[in-house]
Amino acid sequence: MARAAITKVLSKLSKSAFYGPLSILRYYKDYPEPKLPSEDWVKLRTKLCGICGSDIRIITLAESFYLYPFTSFPFVLGHEVVATVEEVGKGVEGFKPGDRVVVDPALPCEVRGLEKCKACERGHPAACYNADRGRISPGIFIGTCRDVGGGWSEYFVAHKSQLFSCEGIPDENAVFTEPLSIGIHAALRAFPEDDQVVAVVGCGVIGTATIIALRSLGFKGEIVGIEKNKKQAEVAKRFGASKVITDDPIEEFARLMGGRVHKPPIGKKVLAGGGADVVFECVGTGEAVETALRIAKPLGRVVIAGTVSGVSIDLAPIFAKELEVLGTFGCGYEEVEGARKRTFEIALDILRERDLSPLLTHVFELEEYKKALWAAINKEESGAIKVAFKI
Repeated sequence: MARAAITKVLSKLSKSAFYGPLSILRYYKDYPEPKLPSEDWVKLRTKLCGICGSDIRIITLAESFYLYPFTSFPFVLGHEVVATVEEVGKGVEGFKPGDRVVVDPALPCEVRGLEKCKACERGHPAACYNADRGRISPGIFIGTCRDVGGGWSEYFVAHKSQLFSCEGIPDENAVFTEPLSIGIHAALRAFPEDDQVVAVVGCGVIGTATIIALRSLGFKGEIVGIEKNKKQAEVAKRFGASKVITDDPIEEFARLMGGRVHKPPIGKKVLAGGGADVVFECVGTGEAVETALRIAKPLGRVVIAGTVSGVSIDLAPIFAKELEVLGTFGCGYEEVEGARKRTFEIALDILRERDLSPLLTHVFELEEYKKALWAAINKEESGAIKVAFKI
């Protein structure tokens, strides 16, 4: 906590404080390799691992302390992983050393050696009741649990239920399996009708993944992206957005989609007489959430896909427009066309048809972590969309 406090102060002078010598982050050349918790686990060797926005939020001390009981220190970050199987426990079938896999990072009841809770039974492992107990230490995901390691290292371990073969999909495309699964889960949380208008606030990797998921799952209606970064706006259009707003979102949304704009004497602009039927918030900042609430039409739905925490926002649009606000976290099982499938299976099916590798703009060796984190934290300057470590 002392390091965190010092880092907070120093970060006002330079963002490099978040990965400097006094930060909570450490680089080790010879870190102890995790051991298999039981015979139904495997040891994996990382090939490629993305830097997620949630990783950055942890490093920059922006994550909510609500999640503190569901982590165990010290932990190795990294959950967007392509890996090869290195060692197989005696209770594992269907995988052998050398197999290429991607990993669902959730650490629910099955992984912890417990009877399934109600959330796990319903197919929502990221909402597991038991992320703080069981045969491994607390941790919602790989990358937040001290016993399993993470993808920002040469080796980590995973339960057999977390593994999915990615044979036939190049590493640079397969590394998007986990982010795409987040977009799929968000899209299916409030899947729109074709005559409805969708807005996606924030067209980074998760926003673009949500757009790809909507299109791949059959949505043919209007998708309006809202994104300040011009490069990311172009990417969103390339992957399925009908149009992207890069300026004042309230004014531009009213101009494009209809509605009237009012400016109260105190507070932000108000959109009346129009809006989006479904809004996906994919940034995780107070500004993005407030924009999402304000551009939703009365009786509309707002899906919070960004990991929001510690923000001060005006919630009046929720009651004034009777909005339905839905949270989403991780992924699990989905109902698609009457069939129940793992989200990762759906993502891999999409990746066999669509190449997302152009979104991977920066790749670094692990020892270049300072350069990698600079690029991921300063995307406007670096031009980064997705940054990853090659190990």
